[in-house]
Amino acid sequence: MSTYTQIFGGKVNALSSDPSDSPQGQVWFNTTSLTMKYTSAVLGGAWASGGNLGNGRNDLAGAGTQTVGLAFGGGTPIPTLGILTEEYDGTSWTAGGNLGTARYELAGCGTQTTAAAFGGYNFPLGGALAATEEYNGTSWTSGGNLTTARFVLAGAGTQTTALAFGGASASPPFNQTEEYDGTSWTSGGNLGTGRSALGGAGLQTSALAFGGFIPPFSAATEEYDGTSWTSGGSLNSTRRALTGAGLQTSALAFGGTPSDVRTATEAYNGTSWTNKSVMSTGRFYMGGCGTQTSALAFGGGPGTPTATEEFTGTGFTRVTKTITAT
Repeated sequence: MSTYTQIFGGKVNALSSDPSDSPQGQVWFNTTSLTMKYTSAVLGGAWASGGNLGNGRNDLAGAGTQTVGLAFGGGTPIPTLGILTEEYDGTSWTAGGNLGTARYELAGCGTQTTAAAFGGYNFPLGGALAATEEYNGTSWTSGGNLTTARFVLAGAGTQTTALAFGGASASPPFNQTEEYDGTSWTSGGNLGTGRSALGGAGLQTSALAFGGFIPPFSAATEEYDGTSWTSGGSLNSTRRALTGAGLQTSALAFGGTPSDVRTATEAYNGTSWTNKSVMSTGRFYMGGCGTQTSALAFGGGPGTPTATEEFTGTGFTRVTKTITAT
């Protein structure tokens, strides 16, 4: 087994008080409190109201950024809204081109002008969908079908390098991952734990899966390297039907259910999650997009809210944390 000295090239310092200027990741032993401590960076930030969706709905998907966002699909409990697309300019939403197949509980990725929508629950026929559609900023066209039809799945990546993972069409939830090349889907490495209604973020070769329904609800995080998934730091709140934004090493998770986490927001640094400012409107099964420091949340339940909120990070602050044995 490697020692701390072998890994980091030095010994753990013994100090009578916590230093005020230690760099992130620095570890020391406090001889006064008899505890191991380290310095971590915590993201500041807050949510603020944005322009309302033209059509409030649950179970929708999102793509793009905070100022150039895209909302599509959804509809529960009004499934006829499942073809709608709306485009956000940082202030207000306007109608975009309709999806070819009405659906909710779908996943999406990409940008406002190069987005992908895949999977979901079909309306009015019912059942899990394998269909993929691609958006060019004006209209949707058919892409290659998923190998495994599913809904309440998660997505990451871009229109031509997309990732689909988790979801369900029956019990138990799926652990399958699929990779898209802009034409067809192929199998990737399976999730360690099959789950549905999970959050996703990142790229096809560096993705993040978190939370979801196993059952029961999950706090687990997994990281994808383009081949296989490995365990990451667990969420502080166990939940499903949450939404994510950002990258594998700088992600944001927000909303979900049960009711006590509907406003909860957490930031991931590639190792652990930290609680952030809560959303004004508690919700689940909402759409989301953007980055860890500039995220967008829109729609979601309960009911069919039109509310949009914008998260703005205010930079990182160094904090001292105590290492505890579990």
